Formats: sequence, C-alpha cells, structure tokens
Amino acid sequence: MKKIKQISCIILLLTVLVSCADTKLQTPETEGERLQILYSNAMKLVNKKDFVDAAILFEDIERQYPYSKWSNQAQLMTSFCYYKSSMYNESLDSLERFIALYPGSKKISYAYYLRALNYFEQIKDVERDQSMTEKAKQAFYEVTTKYPDSQFAQDALDKIDIINDRLAAKEMEIARYYQFDHQWISAINRYNDILENYKTSVYTAESLHRLVEIYYSLGLYEEAKRYAATLGHNFPDSKWYVMSYKIIEDII
Repeated sequence: MKKIKQISCIILLLTVLVSCADTKLQTPETEGERLQILYSNAMKLVNKKDFVDAAILFEDIERQYPYSKWSNQAQLMTSFCYYKSSMYNESLDSLERFIALYPGSKKISYAYYLRALNYFEQIKDVERDQSMTEKAKQAFYEVTTKYPDSQFAQDALDKIDIINDRLAAKEMEIARYYQFDHQWISAINRYNDILENYKTSVYTAESLHRLVEIYYSLGLYEEAKRYAATLGHNFPDSKWYVMSYKIIEDII
C-alpha cells in the first residue's frame, strides 16, 4: 500500500512538471524567428506612432542581421520613422545608405520619393534662403524621370508645381522691389525669368501685367501692347488683364 502511494506521488509530481513545462515561455530558436519577433515589435511601435523607438529597433535589426532578407526593409522603415519624427537628417542618411546598397530593390522608387519629402518638409518661408526648395525640386524631378510609372510620380509632379510657386514668389518679391525702385532692366529680367522658368505658377499673369506697366512707363508702347495681348490671350478673365487693358486702351 505504501509503495502504491509512492508511485501515485511520483505520477502526480511528473504531471505537475509537465504542466509547468507546457506553460513555460518558448525561446525562439532560429534567426528567422528572432527577426520576426523584433520586426513585429517594431511595427507595433509604428502603429502606436512611437516612431523614434521604432526607428531604434529597426536600426537594431539592420545592425544585428545585415545580410538577412529583413535588413533592407528595416532600413527603409528606419528612414520612414525618422521622417515621421521630423528627424530629417537621420532619415536622409538612412535613405542614402538604402539607395546605395539596394539600387535594384522593388521599393527603390519609394526611397527616392521619401528622400524628396524630407527636403520638402524643410522648405522655409519664401523670404528666406531657398536652397532647400531647390533640393526638393531636384529630388522630385528624379522621381518623375527615374520612375515615371511609379505610384509616386503624380504626387511628385504636384509637389513640383507647389515648389515652383514658392520659387516664383521669391522672384516676384525681388522683381517688384526693382520695379518700384525704378530699376527697370533688373525688374524686366526678373519678370521674364518667371515667365521662362515658372510659367505654370500663379504669378505668370501678374508678371505679364507688370511688364505692361514697365514698358508703358518707358514709352515702349508696342512692347506694352505685346505683353497685354499675351496676357489677354492666356488669362482673359484675370484681374491683371483688366488692369493692363486700362493702361493701354488709349494707345490701341
């Protein structure tokens, strides 16, 4: 009887041990499993909009597993998370590495697009230096020329139009200054630059009108009429054409 009790105790003990073993946390055994867990944790942080911590975790994946299939995606996600955190220099550094290391990636067009967005978000007010604006414009042009059939090409074109308006606004500000300071040649050159380089901007009609004003003031009536005719042909309903017509109506 005593022996039977001992056997029963042993069976009970084994049952408890097996039960504990079943509930024990499992340690990932393969590199793939460890990577999947790390990447999943990083994506959870992205979904929580904890972009800085997510970027750090994605960087850990890059550093620990540089030759894995997850590495390039982790690097791209690092760039994205830094961009969302307004850490543009860090995002750009990561993107430059990605572009250099994975030029044949299926997501290379997105890398170029994200690089352009980093520049675009740093564009300053029109009164300030426009070097970043030029960088953004060039970067978006790269998207449209290298990857014209990508899903990012149309938005890149739209962003270029916005950028051209900003650059034209800067030129317009300078041109108006020259005109009102009676520096006629400098003003004419600036307005013509707008017509040549930013013809789709919102400042095209005003530039034509300002040239009408200048040439009329200088007594160059044929030139004034020529610019007024161009303005009327392209912007017949514009307030600028109405103003230009009032200037030249006595010389028509």
